[in-house]
Amino acid sequence: MKTLLTLLVSACFVLADESGDQKAVRSAVDSFNAAAKAGDEAGLNKLLGDGLIYAHSNAKIENKAECVAALVKSKPNFALDSGATVQVYGKSAVFHSKMTAGQNRLDMIQVWVKNGSAWQMVARHTARLP
Repeated sequence: MKTLLTLLVSACFVLADESGDQKAVRSAVDSFNAAAKAGDEAGLNKLLGDGLIYAHSNAKIENKAECVAALVKSKPNFALDSGATVQVYGKSAVFHSKMTAGQNRLDMIQVWVKNGSAWQMVARHTARLP
């Protein structure tokens, strides 16, 4: 129990130290995840950049239209692990997390770009973990 409490307190300090842009990217990731799970086409179109490169762990590559159509149809069930990181580089950000999709354990990187005041995903890549 003490270890769990220490981890939770540490996570709170990490989140408290994040910049506004880091928090905004995490919020955009959460919005993308919710839109994907709900098959929300309008939400996905808003959150994904027009030049999206969406790479799956099986090496399938999708553009924005293909990605949105597939997510709307499949409404995927996945869960991100705790401990995801966000690194902001000006108007770009890299989100990294481990995740579970079905029976697969994956490592995921997403690239987000600030478009006006909104963050949009422009690239995503996953790799299967052993």
